[in-house]
Amino acid sequence: MQEDERLSKVQIVLTEEESNAINEMFGEYLADSEAKDIILLNKSGELIAKSGDITSDAAVMVSALAAGVFSATNELARLLGEKEFTITFHQGQETNIHISLITPTVLLAIIFDNRAPIGAIRFWAKKIGNSVKEIIKKAETRSKKQEAPKGIGQDIGNEIDNLF
Repeated sequence: MQEDERLSKVQIVLTEEESNAINEMFGEYLADSEAKDIILLNKSGELIAKSGDITSDAAVMVSALAAGVFSATNELARLLGEKEFTITFHQGQETNIHISLITPTVLLAIIFDNRAPIGAIRFWAKKIGNSVKEIIKKAETRSKKQEAPKGIGQDIGNEIDNLF
């Protein structure tokens, strides 16, 4: 398994302090940027954090679909000779979504209405991504340490030990 594939399978668990810090940042950025919603997700499509009017159920669905869109876009990048595309943007009649890679395992999705120019959306996506990057890297490092691979037969030995 390649390093980036292995990294994308690491489940990120935030501490309460990290979660509160991200939620506070997202709240401030929502007001400043006039975004409708901000969603933090992993490449597997699992919701990590959200802010805005979006419901939890809708945020879970957006996370899964955004990860799928990002994955498909990166397959397109590979076909075109790129390692990956780090940003994908979709513009609708009323709503836009900007999805960007902020660490090798985490994506940021920002939902804006059409009042925001594309340049402003890119500015805020970069600013928000940079703000949460250190918190996410810390959580990723902690998660990788907790998910260290077991040695061959290690769990069999543990099962035998538990019998006695």
